[in-house]
Amino acid sequence: MPGLRAPCPVVPELGSLEELEKKRVCRIITTDFPLYFVIMSRLCQDYDTIGPEGGSLKSKLVPLVQATFPENAVTKRVKLALQAQPVPDELVTKLLGNQATFSPIVTVEPRRRKFHRPIGLRIPLPPSWTDNPRDSGEGDTTSLRLLCSVIGGTDQAQWEDITGTTKLVYANECATFTTNVSARFWLSDCPRTAEAVNFATLLYKELTAVPYMAKFVIFAKMNDPREGRLRCYCMTDDKVDKTLEHHENFVEVARSRDIEVLEGTPLFAELSGNLVPVKKAAQQRSFQFQSFRENRLAIPVKVRDSSREPGGSLSFLRKAMKYEDTQHILCHLNITMPPCTKGGGADDRRRTLTPLALRYSVLSESTLGIHLPGMLCARYLFQGGCE
Repeated sequence: MPGLRAPCPVVPELGSLEELEKKRVCRIITTDFPLYFVIMSRLCQDYDTIGPEGGSLKSKLVPLVQATFPENAVTKRVKLALQAQPVPDELVTKLLGNQATFSPIVTVEPRRRKFHRPIGLRIPLPPSWTDNPRDSGEGDTTSLRLLCSVIGGTDQAQWEDITGTTKLVYANECATFTTNVSARFWLSDCPRTAEAVNFATLLYKELTAVPYMAKFVIFAKMNDPREGRLRCYCMTDDKVDKTLEHHENFVEVARSRDIEVLEGTPLFAELSGNLVPVKKAAQQRSFQFQSFRENRLAIPVKVRDSSREPGGSLSFLRKAMKYEDTQHILCHLNITMPPCTKGGGADDRRRTLTPLALRYSVLSESTLGIHLPGMLCARYLFQGGCE
């Protein structure tokens, strides 16, 4: 990128490179001022330029994956790519149990390209099919399903079952087939054939969610010997000390280690011990995780037994609590409510935190009927959206 230089000097107020690496921060020193920087990641792709003479592409990540281009599949030299995304067996088991297994996801890029002659693709068979080879059958009589998504760009894949229209040939623990169009392809061994697409959609959503390292931080405050409030944060930055709770007499009562959380996934909170949620106790509380946003959850609580310590356990889960489900607990924190604090500075804090526009509004609408020009101007600006 023009304007970038390396190695980076130490900027005292930012800390050394070693300190930043511990925080998983990448520093960029530039002599220009661009509109923005973008950090992107994707699975590696194997590229080559294919001409009318044909050729082949082989995945370095999953060596058994291969694409073969016959002569005249393309009429001019074009840059094509092959991508193979492994599917961890433990993830499949966690989401689907033993209902299905999957091969790596294989993509020919650019997607939606039509070839003049069919190209050949070779994909490893799903683990359960490899371990227990069966009569392949055809169409709906086989549990081995070939799924395809022709959606291009960054749009979410839409899987279709094309097993009935595509002939599969088996050899050396792989399936080979031909296609006229570049797309994403995926093999699934799913005895419940009608559910193959649904299972694939669920699994693919999990595979493509971006993981972030985050901390769960819990603040607490007792308004009364029996009642209090919890404020829960899931933070991807180091701005714990800059939260509003530090100005409202909340006390930090728990902080987790760094935990991997997937972008866009719902997180559910479950409280137990001597603390119970106030109102709708049977309804679980949740929020959706968004990186570098204020993932905040407020939970009013009360002490179940005042003769015992006002404490309990707060768990964050990937699914809503169901007793028949095996829960994947992201984080389990023990919390103890701080001593009860009342009164004194509440009015001062209220005045400090009340928006300026609201205070002008209260004054201008008072029974005195006095409207100062400065107040009217400020009120107009705030109502117009100026900050």
